[in-house]
Amino acid sequence: MLSTFSGYPVEEVRKATTGPLWYQLYLPGGRKVAETTIDRVKKAGFTALAVTIDTNIHGMRERDLRNGIPQLMGKRLLPKLPFLPQILARPGWLTRFLAAKNITQFPNILLSDGPLRAPDVHRLLTQTVVTWADLKWIREAWPGPILVKGVITADDARRSLDAGAAAVVVSNHGGRQLDGVAASLRALPEIVEVVNGQAEVLMDGGVRRGSDIVKAICLGAKAVLVGRAYAYGLAAAGQAGVERAIEILRADVDRTLILLGCKCTGELNGSFVSKSW
Repeated sequence: MLSTFSGYPVEEVRKATTGPLWYQLYLPGGRKVAETTIDRVKKAGFTALAVTIDTNIHGMRERDLRNGIPQLMGKRLLPKLPFLPQILARPGWLTRFLAAKNITQFPNILLSDGPLRAPDVHRLLTQTVVTWADLKWIREAWPGPILVKGVITADDARRSLDAGAAAVVVSNHGGRQLDGVAASLRALPEIVEVVNGQAEVLMDGGVRRGSDIVKAICLGAKAVLVGRAYAYGLAAAGQAGVERAIEILRADVDRTLILLGCKCTGELNGSFVSKSW
């Protein structure tokens, strides 16, 4: 499982979960905060570290702006008042929101004055731009496998290999950082060619159906990362919703394999995918 686990301290996640876990590392707060986080992650028993390289600034999330997220997450009361009718119209949601603990905090990232707060993410990301030089001290701080997430060009793939990455994650961050960037699936073949078996290649972004998973494997991905499907399931029905979302994807993969005449994903190759696009 790959996640920032932003709503919970890493120690609690490890206690509540069985099996291998990967931790997705962002660098808000700078090197000192990151090294402290890595130390906690090691002690908690995580097995791999995914370093995100494509989020040097908060993306232009227009839906959040329309919904008033900056105002609602801020400290000032006055900017919240225009949204009061909408809030009071949903008493059930309001009750759950008020009962939730630290909902606007990221307990997995501890700054000098406490957990990172949601309104501060944009400012801290801008102040702590990730560079390739950062991978050197991250490599020294973390003894296990490192995945570099956010690779979208052949040059980034080469640099990741030079930095000792065990895997690269072809990802455009769901198109949320730059909406005109190439789709992960389009960038995948070039990166698979450059990596040439020296590391694992995974793909993230745009996976909505099992057939999307099959396409990625056909084009050389070892596996895919799925974010929105399990997030939607979690929001709808908690753990049961996540399990159901995974069941849907698994069934769709099986269906697609049968329709292609393949017994397993090991039989997939580029011949099943048109490259005319």
